[in-house]
Parts: sequence; C-alpha cells; structure tokens
Amino acid sequence: MRKLIFLVPFLLQASILSDLKLKELNLDKENSLKDAIETKRNWINPINLQYSYTKDNIQGIQTTTQLYSISINQPIFKSGAIYYSIKYANVLKKYNLDQIELQKRNLIKQAYDFVYDYKVLKLQKEILIKNIENAKIDVLRKKEAFLNGIGNSSELDNAIIKLNSLKLNLEDINYQLSQIKNSFSTISSLNIEEVTLPKLKLIKQNEYLNNNIELKAQQKLKNIKSYLYKMQRGNQLLTISLNGSLNHKKFENKLLSDTQNYYTIGLSATLPISINAKTKIEKTKIDYLKSVLLIEDKKRQLRSEYNIALSQIKSLKNKINIYKENLSLYNNLIDSTLDSIKAGNATTLDLKVLNNSKMVDLINIKILKLKIQKTLFSLYYKLISYTNN
Repeated sequence: MRKLIFLVPFLLQASILSDLKLKELNLDKENSLKDAIETKRNWINPINLQYSYTKDNIQGIQTTTQLYSISINQPIFKSGAIYYSIKYANVLKKYNLDQIELQKRNLIKQAYDFVYDYKVLKLQKEILIKNIENAKIDVLRKKEAFLNGIGNSSELDNAIIKLNSLKLNLEDINYQLSQIKNSFSTISSLNIEEVTLPKLKLIKQNEYLNNNIELKAQQKLKNIKSYLYKMQRGNQLLTISLNGSLNHKKFENKLLSDTQNYYTIGLSATLPISINAKTKIEKTKIDYLKSVLLIEDKKRQLRSEYNIALSQIKSLKNKINIYKENLSLYNNLIDSTLDSIKAGNATTLDLKVLNNSKMVDLINIKILKLKIQKTLFSLYYKLISYTNN
C-alpha cells in the first residue's frame, strides 16, 4: 500500500495569486499543450487536395479538362525517427508543463516572501515603538538631570538626537510597509494583513533532492536531448514512404466527353547522403551528454542551496537562544526593580524601560522564527509531493 508521506500545502494555495496572474498561467499551459499536440503530429504529412482546370484550343477544337485529386506522401518508417519523435513530443510536453509550474511557484514564492517581509517589518515597527518609549524616558531623565544641575547639555542633546533618529526610522518602516503592500497587490488580490503563513519543518537533504521539481525537469530535459539525438540519427538513415493518390478527371469538347477515375499507390525508399550528416548526429549527441552532466551540476547546486539554508537556520536558532538567555536576565532585573520600587529606590519609569527592553527581545525572537520559516519556504516551494511504500 502506498502511503502519502509528504505534501507541500502552501503550493496548493494558488489563490494567493490574482485572477489575472492565474489566467496568464492557464493560457501559457493551454498554449503548451497545443504545442505538444502539434509536435507529436509533426511526422504526419498533410493530405493534399488539388483541383485544376485547363482550357485549350487545338486546331479549332476547344477542350476543357478538370482534375480533382487527393494525394499523400507519408513516411511510415524512418529508422526509428518516427518512434522517437513521438517519445520526444510526450516528454517535451511534460517538461514545458514543469516550466509553467515553476513560473507559478516562483510567483507564489514571491507573494509569500512579501508577506514574510511585511510581518517582519511590522514586528520591527513594534520594536521601534518600544525603543522610542525608552528614548523618551531617557530624554526626560536627562532633562531633569540638566535642570537640576547634575547633568550636561551634551548628554541631553545626544538623547534628543537618538529619539529623533528612532522617529525617522519609524517613518522609513511605514514607507517600506506601504511599498511591500503595493508590490504584493501586483500579483495578489488578497489583503496582505490576512494571509496565513504555513508552518514548515526542516526536511532531509535527500528528500529535498529526490522531490525537487527543478531536478525532475532537468532529468526530463536529458530525455529530450536523448530523443533528439536518436531522431537525428534516424533521419540520416533509410526512410520508407507510402505514396498514393485518388483522381477524378473530366475531359470535354464538342466531339466527345469523358470521365476517368483512377488511383496510384506505391512505396518509395530514400537514403539521404549528406556530408553534414555525421556532424549533425555528433552535435545532438554532445547536447545529450551535456544534459547528463547538467543533472549532476543541478544536484550539486541543490545540495549547496540546502546547506546554505541549513547554516542560516542554525545561526537564527543560536540568536534565538541568546535572546532567551537575555529574557531570564530581564526577568531577574524586573523582580529586583519591583523590590526597589517598594523600597523607594527606583521608579515606575525604571520598570517600564526594563519591560520595554524585555518586549524587544520577545519580538526579536518572533522575527527570527519568521526568518527561519522564510528560509524553509525557499526550500519547500520547489518540492513536489512524494509517496513511499
């Protein structure tokens, strides 16, 4: 019994794309299918329908002749070229559909990347708001110290400059949020605020390679090159064709009128002799051999992508652990500050600064988790579902 082990859920959420984008992709798909049908039938020659009408005058006798004919000249054997042309057309269709699927997935990834970036920026905005609150408290303290003669103007000036800098950064983030929202709207009709992100887990490297749509497409391309090589080889060898015609001839003048129906049928054999035949075959063989190498190159590229993602995730998790260690320190400081407030040695402003700093670390952890998910997404969007016995 075959059991479904893995499925990429978000790739089914093509609804994140606008109707316009989906229509464009569907038209590309439809066009690709039409191309596949045409390619598959390329070996079939057309049936020729012909009509001719002639009038002549010989020795004062005017004669008219009409000829209706249906004829065909159809190769029925090309040393394997016909068979491989059909195989070529079938795999080319699958390859082209893979390319359209990749276009679709790239658009879906682009849309979700906008959502990840938007959510990260919103969290960074929360951090800035907390830092602005702390900066305002710092300005207030520096101002009081300066007015009480225990501080200097440069410290107050620096605190004000820092506060203004944070406010300017906040405006920059608001602008970036609007930019991302506008960019998202070019490929999606959804509200970016309402998009739900998938929850992804790290997969193994062999799963990433064995179920990668890019690698599958590269393997199909190898088959395409193989069939092209075999087609070219067959085209340079013996071809046997069926020839036939069905004719209706009408002959008429003032002396007589005659109608003839006749047919012709036969076989012809052709063996092309070309000084470039060997070169053409060798070129397609080289293309095939290169396609085999490209599969290994693609595997190496995918391994590198996976290892880079793995390193990024490891680094992000280490940063999360650092922030978690900071949180335990802030909890101790907050408890101590509460005791100091009761003793009159600290103020609620001191407590607010610590709470804001703690919240900043909590938000940074959320940001890092989002970045981990975005990194995983960069792996998942290329995957297809797979089964295992």
